Amino acid sequence: MQSDASLSDGTGEEDPFAGAAAGDVIGINIQVPSTWYEFDVHPATVNRSIREVVAQRVKERPELGQHQADLIRTLKKVAREARNNKVVYCGSMCEIVDDEPMVASLTVSVTAAVNEATGETAPTGPDTFMDILSPIAPGRRPTDPWRRVSVVDLPETGRAARTEGVEDIEVPDDNRSYRAVMMQTFVPFPGGDPKVAVISASTPQLALAEPMLQLFDLITSTFRFVRRADLDTES
Repeated sequence: MQSDASLSDGTGEEDPFAGAAAGDVIGINIQVPSTWYEFDVHPATVNRSIREVVAQRVKERPELGQHQADLIRTLKKVAREARNNKVVYCGSMCEIVDDEPMVASLTVSVTAAVNEATGETAPTGPDTFMDILSPIAPGRRPTDPWRRVSVVDLPETGRAARTEGVEDIEVPDDNRSYRAVMMQTFVPFPGGDPKVAVISASTPQLALAEPMLQLFDLITSTFRFVRRADLDTES
């Protein structure tokens, strides 16, 4: 992970921070390696945003020019998947290795914690998630699905529940699925706010499961909530 990782906010189609009081969370920050692509996922601007970030990367690295169309196509696919959730940030790694794209993506979505049976607000602490998340034992082959469930301590936000492993992920609005290395970290909002930030990172590179999970852990460890007072201090 590069030390000069970029820091930026992303904005989804709906703003989950609208109407926040002075002391409430108004956004999130997360750091990704500077080689990753970061782009707006709003339907009205996503295609232009992706074209611009790819064009800028090709300008910096002319050897990527012959793969420009492939990079744009791959990032559009990542963006389509991201828009199906309440995403407030989307970043993606897309490198060309032996003329094939090597892809990973990370999104942050915000959702209210609600008991589906009663419609009432549900607890957001890690213990709640530990009760409902189930581990999966490893299979005979390294590429078989498996899942670890744990509680982690993020430097900026404290305790959070996490799943990591190899999962079969359903394609939205389709009857297909694909197998990927995946890490999800469930971070409760501070101050009793009944929302959870879900940091989801995945890659189809199954042979690199453990190194990619280590990378996802490093990126997730930079996550923090932003309050209006933080912006006033920085300015």
